[in-house]
Formats: sequence, C-alpha cells, structure tokens
Amino acid sequence: MVTLLRHRGFVVIWAAGLCSSVASWLLLTGLPIYVFGVTGSAFTTSAVFLVELLCGITLGSFAGALADRYDRFRLMGCAAVAQAAAVLPLLAEPGHHLWIICLIAGAQAVLTQTFDSARNAALPSLVEPAHLVSANSMVALNISVGRLIGGSLGGFAITRAGTGYLAIGAVVAFTTTAALIVVGRRAARRGVAASNPPERTSSFFATWRSGLAAMLRNHTVRVTMLSVALGGIAQGLFVVLFVVFVSRALHADGTLTGVLRGVQAIGGVASGLIVGMLGTRLSSRLLMSLGATTFGLISAVIWNGPAVTRQPGWYVLLFILVGVPGVAYSSGAFAQIQQSVPDTDLGRAFGAYYAIYNAAQGLGMVAAGLLGDALSVVLVLNVQAALYLASGVVAFVGLRPGGRVARWSGRKILVSRDERRETVESAP
Repeated sequence: MVTLLRHRGFVVIWAAGLCSSVASWLLLTGLPIYVFGVTGSAFTTSAVFLVELLCGITLGSFAGALADRYDRFRLMGCAAVAQAAAVLPLLAEPGHHLWIICLIAGAQAVLTQTFDSARNAALPSLVEPAHLVSANSMVALNISVGRLIGGSLGGFAITRAGTGYLAIGAVVAFTTTAALIVVGRRAARRGVAASNPPERTSSFFATWRSGLAAMLRNHTVRVTMLSVALGGIAQGLFVVLFVVFVSRALHADGTLTGVLRGVQAIGGVASGLIVGMLGTRLSSRLLMSLGATTFGLISAVIWNGPAVTRQPGWYVLLFILVGVPGVAYSSGAFAQIQQSVPDTDLGRAFGAYYAIYNAAQGLGMVAAGLLGDALSVVLVLNVQAALYLASGVVAFVGLRPGGRVARWSGRKILVSRDERRETVESAP
C-alpha cells in the first residue's frame, strides 16, 4: 500500500473516487428520507431504489462500453460534472413532484456506473500488475468511508434544510471529483495513451455487442460473473429481510437497524487497509473464495444467533466482522477481471459486471418479497448465507490454476490448460 501511495496519479484518482462515493451516499441516504417524509409511504420510498436498480440493470453495460470508446479520464470527469448538474433541481424543494426525485436517482445510477467502470478499467494503466489487488482494495475502501461520511451528512442535511443542503453538498463533492480527475489525468504514470481505447472504427452498438460476446468467450470472466451473480441474489435477500430480521427475530426497533447497517462500514474500512497492505501476497482467487465463504459463515451465525442470545452488543460485533470479507471479495473480483481481459475491453467487462450484479440483486429482492411473509425469515436468510458459500465455492473451483485461466499481460493474453499454452495477440 505504501508503494501505491507514492504513485501520484493513483492517489489523485483514488481521492476523486472517495469524493464521488461520499456524494453518492449523501444522495442514497438523503433522497429516500425526503421521499418518506413527504409521502409517509414505504412503497413510494422504495420506488427511488427501484428506479436506481432498473437504470443500473438496463443501461449499465452501455455505460461500460463508453469507457472502451472514449478517453477514460475525460469520461470520469464528464460523468462527475454531469452528476453535479443533475442534482441542481434539488436546490428548490421538489415537494410532491416525486418524478423529479426519480429522474435524479436514475441519472445518478447510470452516471455512477459510468464513472466506476471507467475508473476500474483505468486502474491497470496507473499501477503495476502486482499491485492491482491492493489498488482495488483501496477503491473498495472508498465505499465504506463514503458510507460513513456521506450517509451521516445525508441524514443531517435532509433534516436541517430539506433538499437544499443535500444539493449543495453533492455539487461540491462532484465538482471536487471532476477537478481531481483533471489533475490525476496529467499525473498518470504511464500517460494517457496507455489507457486510451483504440480508434473507433465501428458503431457504438457494434462495439457494445462485440464486447459482450468477448466476455462470454472468456472462461475466467464467466466464472467470476457467476460467482458475483450468486452474491448479488444473496445481497438482494439481505436488503429486504434485514429489517424484518431485526424486528421479528431480535425484537428490536429501527435504532438497532440503523446502528447495525452503519457499523458494517467499520469492518469494510479495516478490510480495505488490511488487503491494501497484503495485496501483493494474496491471489485474487483466494480473496474471492475466502471472502464469500467467510461472509456466508458469519451470516449464518448472525441469522441463527437469536436461538442463543438477543444481546445487541453481540450483533454489533458480528456486523463489524461481516463488513471485512465483502471488501476482500470485491477486490479479488475486480482484479480477476483486470488480469484476464484486454485493456480495450475492460470498460465493457465492468459495465457487464455492474449490470449482472444489479439484476441478481433485483432477483433477490423479488424473492425476498415473495418468501419473506410465507416462510420463516430465519429460514430464508439461511438460504442467503448458503448462496454466499456457493459463490465462494464457484470462485475456488472455477478459477483454480489447473482450469482455463486467462491472464492479461502487457499486450498478450496467456491461456493455460493441461500444461498447454496458447498466445493470442491483442487488437492493435
């Protein structure tokens, strides 16, 4: 991690990602609170989350394709500026014009995926391959820190001055993000050309289709996406049933619900720092398999814990611990994609990653809604824990060294299977 902090280009881009994460969590926290305060309806409030999810599913892969077609640093800067502009309507109270909130939420979802896909695709041009895992852990760390800072500020701003302070805070954070991107682009260690996609010789949709086809042919990407999809379904079950679990199984109120969701970020911060320091010694496959299985095991302990105790302190500790494997898993998954996909296809790979994860999470939410009242909440959440275990097994078995593992190295992809090596030249 110390080596990464010496790369000015990476540090500036990382700081930009942190500002972007803070702004995103500011809105993710504040907008639903505002909608619920205006309408008093949980169903209407859930529409904000639904719009974000649907936009991420339908437009996520297109957002990733932009990162393979345009300069990634400029794309990140433009996305940040567009995000700042998109929240300006919040300076005036929308009131019951909730369609404005939905439009802003949908725009932010697409622009965030555009920014994240471009940033993840640009990372290999900023750091050495040996430091990719550490770099990804630092990026994942932003989510936890952003949740701690942005979530707290979002709740504070919306209760003090409605959407006005919320808009001002988001505009400042997104504008700072854009400014840092400009500085980071100039400081990139390998220069702009290293992260630029090739000349655009085909239409956007043709490029998008060819990128998705390439993903399907890549065994490592297929296995990684399957593992991610299982984790996404599990996360969807959790998002819906977590509140029900606290109420029905722990017999607690919304205060404990908020505390448990918040302290999970503490484990994420700790994990980001640990993986950042040990990243060069850990394989991405190991991080994925251990991260998912550990997540599943701790989850199983949490869901079955009420049979032993309902003491809040016990669950606060467990939720801090469960935040640790999540960052480890995402760091490994990002590194797997970056190491196995050519630079010219990385944007589409990450666009597909986010689209598949959002779709899987949506499936989990629907399943939770259908099963949450029909079955015991503890039973359904044990299925959630089992899905995380399955995700870890898929990563451990499917990405084993003896399997078909593609690794991007310089301008070639080396594919090994049964001691045979095939070298495939990349596109010019």
